[in-house]
Amino acid sequence: MHAHITRRLFMAGSTMSIVMLSRAIRASAQESIEEVRWALPAVNDTMFVPRAWSTYVGAIMSLVQEGPLGFGDDLSLQPAVAESWKQTDDVTYVYTLRQGVTFGDGSPLTADDVVASFQYHMNPKSGSQLAAFFGSVDTVTAGSASEVTVKLKAPNVQFQYTPAHMAGFLFSKKQLEEFPEDIGTPDALPLGTGPYKLVEFTPADSVVLEARDDYWGPKPVAKRIVFSSIPDRQTRLLAAKNGDIDGTFDLAISDIDQWKSLGNVDVITAPSLGVFILTMDQSAAPFDDIHVRKAISYAVDREGLVKALLKGNGEAATALNPPEMWAGIMSADDARAFYATLPGYQFDLEKAKAELAQSKHAGGFEISVPGSSADPYMINILQSVSENLKQIGITMKVQELDANQWLAGYFRHENLGMQIMAYYPDFADAANYPFLFYASTNAVKDGMNGSNFKNAEVDKALEIANLKSDPKERAEALKSAFKIVNEDAALVPIFWPASAMAISNKYKLTGYSAFWYNIPWAIRGFGLKA
Repeated sequence: MHAHITRRLFMAGSTMSIVMLSRAIRASAQESIEEVRWALPAVNDTMFVPRAWSTYVGAIMSLVQEGPLGFGDDLSLQPAVAESWKQTDDVTYVYTLRQGVTFGDGSPLTADDVVASFQYHMNPKSGSQLAAFFGSVDTVTAGSASEVTVKLKAPNVQFQYTPAHMAGFLFSKKQLEEFPEDIGTPDALPLGTGPYKLVEFTPADSVVLEARDDYWGPKPVAKRIVFSSIPDRQTRLLAAKNGDIDGTFDLAISDIDQWKSLGNVDVITAPSLGVFILTMDQSAAPFDDIHVRKAISYAVDREGLVKALLKGNGEAATALNPPEMWAGIMSADDARAFYATLPGYQFDLEKAKAELAQSKHAGGFEISVPGSSADPYMINILQSVSENLKQIGITMKVQELDANQWLAGYFRHENLGMQIMAYYPDFADAANYPFLFYASTNAVKDGMNGSNFKNAEVDKALEIANLKSDPKERAEALKSAFKIVNEDAALVPIFWPASAMAISNKYKLTGYSAFWYNIPWAIRGFGLKA
């Protein structure tokens, strides 16, 4: 949660200025919209991204905050508050900030704010959920009021994307220092340099944004955006039918036909680049036993889930990366051909029983697996897996939690057992997912590796994939890593879903993409239909 991506890594700021001016002229020519009412499956209990790194928080805060760089409609890197940037050597990036960029309170953005924002994630005491994106950074310094230099410990291909997604969102240094604990709460609403200002926040319920007249970029068409939490899918559908909401993200693909039948909304789809997986904590029994992991891998009916939940709008996952995530290294078709050579675990309950019989837990066991009630697929996936596991002697209880409880549990529990994770990329690079979910340094206490998978050969392969820029060298390293993790049944890939949203047919939105939660979507071709 794709098409091939052309990455323009070093665009000149002047080109972007022309694009921004063109957008601004188009926007000003439209009649402004007083208020847009937008529903999300969940509204977090904090709007501070480092403590609430999720797609729904991103959908809100990407309108309030932005980074030095951003993503274009084609997902390529583009200037944002940095008018230009350059890589001066293998480990040094220099960002030149635009003049006249201000936060929502009118204070100017300076290089010191960028340094403070990046260093917040780098400080272990901060407990930032995005710390892994800065693991390769050595220093962040301000060369002047408008120049920031980032030096890496070693070359890292992936770092180029960090200033463009949620990890790069910029905070006011003054606000970080004044409200170290309260920032993100109703008492200390986060400031940003984006097109909107956060003006009201009721935790777990609603958020109100107001357009900024002093935004450096294109003038927002909608003067006010009200986000509300509507976890229940049918309730959200009814709200759209009655005209109570103007749009929503993250539709369940299985519900698309119902949404299309309403008659007053348009449904927009795009490849998501997302993946649903089961992680199995190898640091403790029973998942330290490879036969248990293989048994569970064989007990997941991926094809059945794609048909039942996605109505065919997605693919059964045979590995962690969606094929399109290999863009720039190899084609999606070549990726699928490579996956066909890997150890596979097609749905087969007899093989699942045979694997369990070889394990130390041949008599079965009981587990409890939490899932988010806000996600359109998690609970249904877990219920399906539970029914299949019951047939091989494993009793699995499904815990239905709200989004906040589920995410907090994934990041904080020491013995995770089995977990379900839905992950959508912050950028499109073949090393992104493997680094997050397989690198030893990303064991769940510090990152996303909920399986606590640790393998020296995989770590070495990921190091090559992150350090080297040659596509062939990166491909070979990543292929070796994927072979090892599939043989080890390090986690259970389930499916790669498409992405869908709904919008009132009074409006248009042309900038919808896989990164809807990382971009200022409400100024990307949003407005009244002609």
